[in-house]
Amino acid sequence: MHFLPLRFIVLILGLSTCSIAAPLERRDDDLPARVPYVFPPPGTNEIADEIRQRRTNGTLLALDGVLLNAPLVAQSWNDIAGVIRDQNSLPGTMRELFILRIAVLNNAAYEWLQHEPVGRAEGLTTDQLTAIRFTPSFASNSAEKTLGPSLTAALDFCDYITKSVDVPIRIFQNLRQFLNDQQMVEATATTGFYAMVSRFVEALDVDGKVDTPVPIPQ
Repeated sequence: MHFLPLRFIVLILGLSTCSIAAPLERRDDDLPARVPYVFPPPGTNEIADEIRQRRTNGTLLALDGVLLNAPLVAQSWNDIAGVIRDQNSLPGTMRELFILRIAVLNNAAYEWLQHEPVGRAEGLTTDQLTAIRFTPSFASNSAEKTLGPSLTAALDFCDYITKSVDVPIRIFQNLRQFLNDQQMVEATATTGFYAMVSRFVEALDVDGKVDTPVPIPQ
C-alpha cells in the first residue's frame, strides 16, 4: 500500500477548503443591523436572485439582507433603484452628487460609502466630493468654483428638497436651465428615493453604521 506524503495531503485539504469558501464574498463590513440579515443561497429565492443581477459579482449587500426580511418591499425597491441608477438620463456626476449630498445632509455614512466609488467612477473629483461633503446647507455659492454651474444648481436643489421639502421656484428654475422635463422628473425622483434610502439605512442601522460619521474624501 502506498501513502501520499503529508505535504500533499495538506495541499489537497487546503484546495478543498478554498473551493468551499470561494463563493462566500465579503459583504460590506459584516456588522449587524437592527433586524437579522436574510441571504438566501443563489438559486433558492427568485427575488434575491433578481437583486444579485444588479450587484457586483452577484453579491448581496447588507442593505439587501435587511430588505429581504420583507420580500415584496425588496423586489419593488430593486425595480425602482434599477431605473433610477441605471436607466435615467441625468449626467452621472449629477446623479451621484444628489445621492452623496443626501448622505451628508442625513448623516447616512452607509449611503456615502456605497456611492463615493460610484461618484468617482462617474467623474466626480476629490475636490468636488469634498465640496459635497463640507459645503453648509443652502450655501452652494461657496462651492461653485469647484462644482461648476450645473452641479452647483443641483446641490441647491438637493439641499432644499431634502431639508425643506418645498423647493422655491427660483431653485427649480436654476436647475431647469441645465435639464429637460424628463430629467427634472428624474432629478426629483432620484433625490426623493435616496432620501428614503438614507432614512431606511439609518433607522435599521444597516451594516452597523448609524453612529459612523460620513467619511472625508481622500
